[in-house]
Amino acid sequence: MADSQNPQPLPQRWAVILLAGVVAGALILSLGGVLPGLGAAGATVLALHKVMA
Repeated sequence: MADSQNPQPLPQRWAVILLAGVVAGALILSLGGVLPGLGAAGATVLALHKVMA
């Protein structure tokens, strides 16, 4: 179990995946709205997780 005072650092792979999800979600949010933006962010995170695993 991780110590609550010293949390584990986020692996670089997850930082890249989450950043790409945020960027994709923001782009689609500005073009299509909230639900397509959330869908794009989720799909990007899931796809990159599978590809980079």
